[in-house]
Amino acid sequence: MRGDKKAINIILAIIGFVLVFGLLVIGSVTVIEYYNGLNKIDFHMAPKESDQQEVPPESSMGNFDYYFALNDNEKKAYDQVSEMLDNFKTKADVADISQEEMDHVLIAVQNDHPEYFWVGDFSYFGSEKTNSVNEVRVKYPYDEAEKKQRQAEIDAEYENFTMNLTPGMDEYQKVKYVYEYVIKNTRYASDPLDDQNIYSVFGKNESVCAGYAKSTQYLLKRMGMDASYVTGVVAGQEAHAWNIVRIDGEYYYLDTTWGELDNESSSEPEKNITYDFFCVTTEDLLKTHTIDESIVQYPAFTATKANYFVKENKIFDLNTRADRDRLTADLRTAINNQEKYYHFKLADPETLETAAGLIGDELGSFSWYQGENKLSNTVVLY
Repeated sequence: MRGDKKAINIILAIIGFVLVFGLLVIGSVTVIEYYNGLNKIDFHMAPKESDQQEVPPESSMGNFDYYFALNDNEKKAYDQVSEMLDNFKTKADVADISQEEMDHVLIAVQNDHPEYFWVGDFSYFGSEKTNSVNEVRVKYPYDEAEKKQRQAEIDAEYENFTMNLTPGMDEYQKVKYVYEYVIKNTRYASDPLDDQNIYSVFGKNESVCAGYAKSTQYLLKRMGMDASYVTGVVAGQEAHAWNIVRIDGEYYYLDTTWGELDNESSSEPEKNITYDFFCVTTEDLLKTHTIDESIVQYPAFTATKANYFVKENKIFDLNTRADRDRLTADLRTAINNQEKYYHFKLADPETLETAAGLIGDELGSFSWYQGENKLSNTVVLY
């Protein structure tokens, strides 16, 4: 399945700041170089005074955003860095915090704020003697005029997105709409300039997992829903990113990148969607994903009510005659509705041959998507 290969193109640095060069001491200045996504971040130590500002309002944050995992010093610096980026400033004074704390801040700000698509290279400065940081600087990849132009493109795309939202949609329907919208409108492809930010999706219609996850987060947050960005690794130890969402008070994992079927030649991309990782539990996620909890620690998510297969009543226990008949009837409905794919899940994996027999009775020869990283089955109907 192509989903297994997608993360290969994702630089490991999306899950944190990876030390790539050793500690270099030059006179009285210490220089450490890191990579954050595609942005080199240089850290310099030199004395500087700083101010403090108020933390961001909690109402704009998701309960599992990085901000809530920070200590008080980090939260103050987080607010100061956010203010710098909000106003397109190139530097900000921060309260005296350690280098490790500053690392946490820069990761947290970028992972909590998908709207900051204009972030470039960071550097920070402080006292080598006390190992404290008191100034942060950023170099933007383009000027403010281009930033505004890109923001206008994103806003226009958001307006297109909202055209199919209806007042009566519940939270499950909203999340499903976002999930399908991002997949339908995005081609999986790397782009060294933008694939770690939302402009890759809304401005270029192509991205990698960071862009998929941040765009999903951005749309849900802009709609007023609780959504957070999560990083880790997947099968083969490739770096990956996905989301946490809240639906009706319960939390679930959502992986939009892995929602696209391995079918690049199809002329109907709007139907090339699978729901294996649509609102899954921690137990199901951990079958293929390993969560980075170096900053945020996550509880076990056990709710299943908003899982696609539960909500759509597409889990079948083929040990029972009732569910065998229900699968056949459901499959016929999908065929009559001219659906290209039929998605279902088996309560007992040992009944796979029974499922194949029932499907074969309706379709004759057929093909379907299976694999060690799939939690469900997808049948190609035509």
